[in-house]
Amino acid sequence: MHYMSFAPIDAIASATSLLRVSRLAANGCVNEGATVTNMLLPTIAGQAIMSLRYDYAIGGRAWYTVGTSGDAEPKNPLGYAQLLNDQNYAWVNVRPKGMILMVESDWKAEIASHEVDDPSIENSGNNLKAVEIDYRKRSDDDNATVYFYRTKEDAQAATRAAKEEADADSKSAAELKASDAAWRQQLLALPYMIANHDVGFKLVYAVCKAAGRNTKGENTCEDDDSHDWSGNDRIPYHWFGDIHECEGAQLRINAMHPAGVTIEGDDAFMSYCVPAPKTSGHIIRGYKMVLALSAPGADYDDDAYADLRQSGAQTAAIFKTFRGCYDNIDPTYSKIENDLGVDGDGNLLSDKTKSVGVMATCVRVYRR
Repeated sequence: MHYMSFAPIDAIASATSLLRVSRLAANGCVNEGATVTNMLLPTIAGQAIMSLRYDYAIGGRAWYTVGTSGDAEPKNPLGYAQLLNDQNYAWVNVRPKGMILMVESDWKAEIASHEVDDPSIENSGNNLKAVEIDYRKRSDDDNATVYFYRTKEDAQAATRAAKEEADADSKSAAELKASDAAWRQQLLALPYMIANHDVGFKLVYAVCKAAGRNTKGENTCEDDDSHDWSGNDRIPYHWFGDIHECEGAQLRINAMHPAGVTIEGDDAFMSYCVPAPKTSGHIIRGYKMVLALSAPGADYDDDAYADLRQSGAQTAAIFKTFRGCYDNIDPTYSKIENDLGVDGDGNLLSDKTKSVGVMATCVRVYRR
């Protein structure tokens, strides 16, 4: 290391850890937990050697990073990392671009074969072309990353590639948005559908009772009812302003079912986040069928929601009983598949590589 004109940051940190847990600690004392120490030594020694090789390969010369202006700027990665350390960043790490973990090397052979002035150590990282520095200002921050390239041309090429990828992502997002809008329009144009304008969500659940096997030999079940999750006896259901909040509660009740829920044999517990008004009465008026449609390639956040329309009216159909609503789900699915041009699995008849998702759920409606 005496040939180096810079501080091998990661190597020194790893070597310090190695000394701290090895028999080379102060006074030659053996650390407590010798078994754990022996397990850690190969990994820590390997990391120290790998880091030393990377620091040698980086050297004290200028590499290139892309600045805020978009131009390639000459900087030394180790010097940049040291600057962050000097500013008391919570965490700074230098490693080859794309490397996830520092892997264990054959550390015993490395230690036995390499002296401090062995030129093969200095030349061992000549193939290193790109380096990344990951850092956090505070311990609870997300990682930020800066990339450095051995040549200006490599940095400029990486910039062009990143821009092309960003442009392609932007184009894809625009196309997906247009597709989503078109499918939403198709769903709402169906004469038996009406747009759902509820601004939030509620969590509903059911016990799907075993109902034998279908023609494909698959187990089937039927929901016993639609139950609203509340967590508060004074309100019929808990209203969520955001679907992600609703899904957080959904994960909890999927793991620990609400009190009084009994599941037997081939029964299944089912839960859904469905659109709902923020205010609601306490007296059940009946049930309505809510449908969610996911366009091909779209995320569930962009689902289009609609209600089964009351025949000849501009309002949602209200069924007096859950069974009256539930028995209409399959016929409604069949009509939607036929009118939107999809098969029973949701695949487009015009392009089998694309599919739409349609989910129908019967939910309670309350008198205001």
